[in-house]
Amino acid sequence: MLFLFNDVVFDLGDLKSVLRSGKIPLSTAQIETLTAAQLNSLVREAVFADPHIAHNKPEHVRHLVALISFVAPGANALLAVRPDDATGFQEVGLRYANVSITTLASLWRDQTNGDLTAHQINDQVWLAA
Repeated sequence: MLFLFNDVVFDLGDLKSVLRSGKIPLSTAQIETLTAAQLNSLVREAVFADPHIAHNKPEHVRHLVALISFVAPGANALLAVRPDDATGFQEVGLRYANVSITTLASLWRDQTNGDLTAHQINDQVWLAA
Protein backbone atom coordinates (compact mmCIF):
# COMPACT_ATOMS: atom_id res chain seq x y z
CA MET A 1 0.00 0.00 0.00
CA LEU A 2 1.42 3.37 -1.04
CA PHE A 3 0.78 6.65 0.79
CA LEU A 4 2.05 10.15 -0.07
CA PHE A 5 2.98 12.30 2.93
CA ASN A 6 3.99 15.77 1.73
CA ASP A 7 6.82 15.00 -0.68
CA VAL A 8 7.61 11.40 0.31
CA VAL A 9 5.85 8.26 -0.89
CA PHE A 10 5.74 5.51 1.73
CA ASP A 11 5.25 1.84 0.96
CA LEU A 12 3.34 0.46 3.92
CA GLY A 13 3.26 -3.08 2.66
CA ASP A 14 0.65 -4.89 4.72
CA LEU A 15 -1.23 -2.30 6.79
CA LYS A 16 -2.15 -4.74 9.57
CA SER A 17 1.49 -5.76 10.00
CA VAL A 18 2.51 -2.12 10.48
CA LEU A 19 -0.29 -1.49 12.96
CA ARG A 20 0.53 -4.64 14.95
CA SER A 21 4.32 -4.25 14.83
CA GLY A 22 4.47 -3.01 18.41
CA LYS A 23 6.31 0.13 17.25
CA ILE A 24 3.23 2.35 17.49
CA PRO A 25 2.89 3.67 21.04
CA LEU A 26 -0.82 2.88 21.12
CA SER A 27 -2.59 -0.27 22.22
CA THR A 28 -4.80 -2.18 19.80
CA ALA A 29 -7.83 -0.82 21.64
CA GLN A 30 -6.55 2.75 21.31
CA ILE A 31 -5.91 2.27 17.59
CA GLU A 32 -9.39 0.82 17.06
CA THR A 33 -11.07 3.75 18.85
CA LEU A 34 -8.88 6.51 17.39
CA THR A 35 -11.03 9.24 15.86
CA ALA A 36 -10.19 11.39 12.86
CA ALA A 37 -9.98 14.44 15.13
CA GLN A 38 -7.50 12.72 17.46
CA LEU A 39 -5.45 11.55 14.52
CA ASN A 40 -5.40 15.03 13.02
CA SER A 41 -4.09 16.35 16.32
CA LEU A 42 -1.32 13.71 16.35
CA VAL A 43 -0.29 14.64 12.81
CA ARG A 44 -0.42 18.38 13.52
CA GLU A 45 1.68 17.98 16.67
CA ALA A 46 4.28 15.92 14.80
CA VAL A 47 4.52 18.37 11.89
CA PHE A 48 4.57 21.37 14.23
CA ALA A 49 7.51 19.84 16.11
CA ASP A 50 9.34 19.01 12.85
CA PRO A 51 8.05 20.39 9.53
CA HIS A 52 10.43 18.03 7.68
CA ILE A 53 9.41 14.96 9.66
CA ALA A 54 8.87 12.83 6.53
CA HIS A 55 12.59 13.14 5.79
CA ASN A 56 13.91 13.36 9.36
CA LYS A 57 11.81 10.59 10.95
CA PRO A 58 10.45 8.42 8.13
CA GLU A 59 9.70 5.44 10.37
CA HIS A 60 7.61 7.68 12.64
CA VAL A 61 5.70 9.00 9.63
CA ARG A 62 5.24 5.48 8.28
CA HIS A 63 3.34 4.67 11.48
CA LEU A 64 1.31 7.88 11.24
CA VAL A 65 0.26 7.11 7.67
CA ALA A 66 -0.65 3.57 8.71
CA LEU A 67 -2.95 5.06 11.34
CA ILE A 68 -4.41 7.45 8.75
CA SER A 69 -5.03 4.56 6.37
CA PHE A 70 -6.81 2.67 9.15
CA VAL A 71 -8.91 5.58 10.43
CA ALA A 72 -9.63 7.17 7.02
CA PRO A 73 -9.34 4.30 4.53
CA GLY A 74 -10.18 6.52 1.53
CA ALA A 75 -7.15 8.75 2.05
CA ASN A 76 -3.79 7.84 0.55
CA ALA A 77 -2.18 11.28 0.41
CA LEU A 78 -1.68 14.04 2.94
CA LEU A 79 -0.27 17.53 2.65
CA ALA A 80 0.64 18.84 6.11
CA VAL A 81 2.08 22.35 6.25
CA ARG A 82 3.31 24.36 9.22
CA PRO A 83 3.37 28.09 8.52
CA ASP A 84 6.73 29.67 9.36
CA ASP A 85 5.11 31.91 11.98
CA ALA A 86 2.97 29.19 13.57
CA THR A 87 2.76 29.41 17.34
CA GLY A 88 0.86 26.19 17.98
CA PHE A 89 0.15 22.82 16.44
CA GLN A 90 -3.43 23.89 15.69
CA GLU A 91 -2.06 26.13 12.92
CA VAL A 92 -0.68 23.21 10.90
CA GLY A 93 -2.81 22.85 7.79
CA LEU A 94 -3.89 19.39 6.65
CA ARG A 95 -5.24 18.37 3.27
CA TYR A 96 -6.14 14.77 2.49
CA ALA A 97 -6.68 13.25 -0.93
CA ASN A 98 -7.46 9.96 -2.60
CA VAL A 99 -4.93 9.55 -5.40
CA SER A 100 -5.09 6.86 -8.04
CA ILE A 101 -2.76 3.91 -7.51
CA THR A 102 -1.34 4.58 -10.97
CA THR A 103 -0.26 8.08 -9.93
CA LEU A 104 1.16 6.87 -6.60
CA ALA A 105 3.07 4.08 -8.34
CA SER A 106 4.52 6.59 -10.80
CA LEU A 107 5.58 8.88 -7.94
CA TRP A 108 7.05 5.88 -6.06
CA ARG A 109 9.06 4.89 -9.12
CA ASP A 110 10.37 8.43 -9.58
CA GLN A 111 11.23 8.66 -5.88
CA THR A 112 13.11 5.36 -6.06
CA ASN A 113 15.05 6.67 -9.07
CA GLY A 114 15.81 9.97 -7.29
CA ASP A 115 13.72 11.96 -9.77
CA LEU A 116 10.70 12.95 -7.66
CA THR A 117 10.16 16.70 -7.26
CA ALA A 118 7.72 18.80 -5.24
CA HIS A 119 6.59 20.44 -8.50
CA GLN A 120 5.71 17.02 -9.93
CA ILE A 121 3.73 16.13 -6.79
CA ASN A 122 1.85 19.43 -6.90
CA ASP A 123 0.96 18.94 -10.57
CA GLN A 124 -0.08 15.29 -10.29
CA VAL A 125 -1.72 15.30 -6.87
CA TRP A 126 -2.66 18.62 -5.32
CA LEU A 127 -3.59 20.60 -8.42
CA ALA A 128 -5.52 17.61 -9.77
CA ALA A 129 -7.41 16.91 -6.51
